[in-house]
Amino acid sequence: MTPTSGNLPGIEIIANSVANILNQRFIAHPAWISALEMGLLIVFGLFISFFLPRLKAGPGALTSLGLLVGYFSLGIILFFASNIWLRLTPHLFLLVFGYLFVISKRFLITEKTKEKVEADSKLPLEEEGVKDLLYNLGLDYERKRQFSKALATYQLIVQDGGSFKDLDERIPKLKQAEATLIFGTGGTKHPGEIAAPMAETGTKPTLGRYEIIGEIGRGAMGVVYKGEDPKIRRTVAIKTLSLSEFDEGEVPEIKERFFREAESAGLLNHPNIVTIYDCGEEQDLAYIAMEYLEGEDLLPYTRKENLLPIRDVLDITAKVAEALDYAHKKNVVHRDIKPANIMRLKETHDVKVTDFGIARITSSSKTKTGVVMGTPAYMSPEQASGKKVDGRSDIFSLGVVLFELLTGQKPFKAEDMTSLMYKIANEPHPSPRSINPRIPTVVEKIIDKALEKDREKRYQSASQMAEQLKKVVTKMDEIVRRQSSADAS
Repeated sequence: MTPTSGNLPGIEIIANSVANILNQRFIAHPAWISALEMGLLIVFGLFISFFLPRLKAGPGALTSLGLLVGYFSLGIILFFASNIWLRLTPHLFLLVFGYLFVISKRFLITEKTKEKVEADSKLPLEEEGVKDLLYNLGLDYERKRQFSKALATYQLIVQDGGSFKDLDERIPKLKQAEATLIFGTGGTKHPGEIAAPMAETGTKPTLGRYEIIGEIGRGAMGVVYKGEDPKIRRTVAIKTLSLSEFDEGEVPEIKERFFREAESAGLLNHPNIVTIYDCGEEQDLAYIAMEYLEGEDLLPYTRKENLLPIRDVLDITAKVAEALDYAHKKNVVHRDIKPANIMRLKETHDVKVTDFGIARITSSSKTKTGVVMGTPAYMSPEQASGKKVDGRSDIFSLGVVLFELLTGQKPFKAEDMTSLMYKIANEPHPSPRSINPRIPTVVEKIIDKALEKDREKRYQSASQMAEQLKKVVTKMDEIVRRQSSADAS
């Protein structure tokens, strides 16, 4: 065999052929090559018939391509290196068309299986009770504000063009509620508010397993709801935290701190600390379910015209100090002691401290140096300067509360935040007796010690402050009893 071309002159073809014969340069096809070709043809056939169908799409494609490239390369190497002719076309055709056949067969089988599964998985809507189940599922989605899922569920029920219960009216209302939720139409939405979009459908909303009964109050980061645990019929207060109020990058850390702090607060079991029952997350809201209290906070009693009797103020403060001491021993610092976070129950006049850990959760900052956390007017000097805080910071804040409950004004006031921080950290507080002369001297000394700038000079534990306050209350009760006895005699 000699290379020829129709473009070559006849004399060159003859000369080339003679030269190849004289020099013994031939393109050979020995017997062992024929055996190799047949063996590889059988191997490729077995691969396509038995191994390729068992491989996944990616490995199957890579293996087939590897065999094709490898065989083609072997033929090229033998031809140019040893002038040996290895037949390429049959094997390459077998690999290419065999691979295409297997893939096509697999695709057709998959499609048939998919069609069969889809046919088998169609809901038997005509069977009794199926539509009712779907309707109730849609209502559950509505209560959780998952309006798109509720709509999809209702569409399944009416896909045959029929009507079912109140879906002819409910579906348009639900679409309107979804638009309200997405585009924020229908008024400004307060962070954590879930009732506004639900008003479109008339469905009672839920958070987790809790049914929302009404609204208790509103804060900067969320709404506090009155709810009920339907399993045990227990009334709870549900405080929400709107995660949408934080930057997207902050949300994972905020959620982590939220549940960590809620867990810490849930470990507190004290008669003067509100009980935490549960916490969870639903869509853009994190929430804490806690003990529902029939009462009011101490904020109304900070006005001069509405001050409580001194004895009651001291008793309340002592109970709060005992609660703080218990929490501090559990390594939980409140960080936001203020009148609004101290509840006084209506019937028993017992005291409950609320929002343990909430200040740490809702602040966008951390408990690191250089960070301020808490309500400004009740901050300790170390809080105001951004230092790390401990239980003694709560004692300072409680001293501010005691001062305010006895005098009707805060010990530190300023026109702006910077001036307020400066006063807290550097200027002495006024004498509470100069504002309310009825305050006993010993109580003024308790306030002075609680409001020490240097925390090393402050009460080192809340129990110390509670003990001194209870001694004063006991002394006042004795004086009252003596006066009553004297009047009786």
